[in-house]
Amino acid sequence: MLSRYGLELKVVAKEKLKVGLALGGGGARGLAHIGVLKVLERENIPIDLITGTSMGAIIGGVYALKEDISAIEKIAEKYSKISEFNIDLSFGEKEKKDKPFFLKKMSDFLKRGYILNLELRRKYINDGEGVKKIIKDLVDDRAFTDTKIPFAAVAADLVKGEKVIIRKGKLFDALLASASIPGMFPPVILDKKTLVDGGIVDVVPIEAAQSLEANFVIGVNVSQTIKKRAEFDNAVEIFFRSDSITSAELRKLQLSFADVVITPKVGRFHWSDFSKPEQCVREGEVAAQNAISEIKQKLKRMQPRWWRKLFY
Repeated sequence: MLSRYGLELKVVAKEKLKVGLALGGGGARGLAHIGVLKVLERENIPIDLITGTSMGAIIGGVYALKEDISAIEKIAEKYSKISEFNIDLSFGEKEKKDKPFFLKKMSDFLKRGYILNLELRRKYINDGEGVKKIIKDLVDDRAFTDTKIPFAAVAADLVKGEKVIIRKGKLFDALLASASIPGMFPPVILDKKTLVDGGIVDVVPIEAAQSLEANFVIGVNVSQTIKKRAEFDNAVEIFFRSDSITSAELRKLQLSFADVVITPKVGRFHWSDFSKPEQCVREGEVAAQNAISEIKQKLKRMQPRWWRKLFY
């Protein structure tokens, strides 16, 4: 009888609920993660581990390190002042007014042929010193072993073409690698790997959370959705549209493995526009609050009442 109860106890311990929070990439839209974390903390939703991609890695890493909402709110303030993303590839005042965002400017740049003669000679557009300074200010010289909540960052191996889950070493190196947008910032050399933004392989790192033994995963998706479009003016627009469709379908598949998906309505913000941090944070709060009932109901089903009485 004792051995039988002992076995049952071991099974229960093995199946103990472990909640993972997977924070997706999306540039400025990722500031919505701050609002999500505020609500989860306020509603006493347990977070046993965090995984993050790109901006999700930065916010998730800082929260895992300090478990302090005020600390991650500083991220919004710091990024709102950065000029790294204000990349101007247009040529006249009219173009600046009509085409304010990076991809549209890049489209013009490609059509004119200048990028073939100039930018493709370089491995990146910006040295990323501003981003490095922000990450350094946020995590200093701290390591993964210093985090209060287990954490992992996702990056992409540019050489092997595969996902890399970073769980050890300096947080600075991991966050920088996870957020190094290909072609914009320099790749990060870490453990003899050439790493870039994890968003190209895993926009919302749900599988990474499961690999850390999470058996209940809350995914936060801040990617832009595909909108219907009838006309395309040139080959470049068709190329970007095709790439967006591929990414959206991959993201849809990855999100299907989450137990709950929170999707802040931040599609109207461009990934490079950090001028409206408060609005992004607020959208995160609204989306998380709307998902709280679902989260609590599913968590309750994961922990039967008799189980809680016996072992909690």
